Formats: sequence, C-alpha cells, structure tokens
Amino acid sequence: MSKAFEKGFLKFLFFFTLLLCPFLLKRMGMKNFLLTFFLNGLTNGIVDRFVVNRKLIKYPVRLLKRDFKIHVLFDFLLYPVTSILINETTKKNGVIITVCKTLGFISVIVLVETWAEKYTKLIRWNKKWTWYYSFLSMGVKSLLNRMIIGSLRKTTTTKKTT
Repeated sequence: MSKAFEKGFLKFLFFFTLLLCPFLLKRMGMKNFLLTFFLNGLTNGIVDRFVVNRKLIKYPVRLLKRDFKIHVLFDFLLYPVTSILINETTKKNGVIITVCKTLGFISVIVLVETWAEKYTKLIRWNKKWTWYYSFLSMGVKSLLNRMIIGSLRKTTTTKKTT
C-alpha cells in the first residue's frame, strides 16, 4: 500500500470517529462519556508507550509522527470510542455476556491490526509480538476499564437513590 493511502485511511478513521462521538455523547450523557473516554485514553497512552519503548511495536506511518512515537489516533480517539461502545452495549449485561461482547469488539480491532501489519506500514510488530498479544492485552485492559466504569456507574446510581 502507498503512504498516501495509509495517511488517507488514518484521516478517514479520524473523521469517521469524530462524527460518531456526538451520537455516543447524546446516548451516554456527558459524565459517562468523558469518564470512559479519558480513562481509556490515559491507560492506552501508558500501555502503548511501554510497548513502543520496548520496541515490540512501532508505527512507521502515523499522525503527529514528529511529536509522538505512539499511535495518537488509535490511543486517544479510536480505542476510547470503542471503549465507549463496549461500555454502552454491555451496561445492562451480566459478566459472561459482557466478556463475550467485549472480546467480540477486540477481535474486530485485532483483525484490522493484523491486516494493517501484514499489508500496510501503519504498524510493525517485533518478532516477539503477535496478534494474540494484542488480543490479550486489549481484552484485559478493556475488561478492566469496563469493570471500573461499571463500578463507578453503580456507585453513582446508589448515591442517587439513597
């Protein structure tokens, strides 16, 4: 794939995700939206910096390349919006359904990441890194974030009713 295609693909993802945000914001409310978005973005930045600094993953083509080694678009917009979708679609589900839905979302991300690693210069995995490390790390992180948001949601609901 050409660098122009890859940059265009990243710009498309950026604008598509921005267009999705107002609908999610309206559905979730400002507090839940921002809490989920910023919790996920913070943890993404920490995890991605750790992985990139250990040279397990690199992003040859990315937005803000001069300023960041991490994938700013994915860490601070795409994955947080996915986290919002996960939290919104699982908020009334039990543990097993929540885990299944979360892993379903993560599976789609990992499929796209695997495609991008194989056919583009958007991501490069070190020989020590494979798709299942991405699946495992994003799955665990997403479930932990979901658990934190779910706990905060229950705490807020309990305080309102008492």
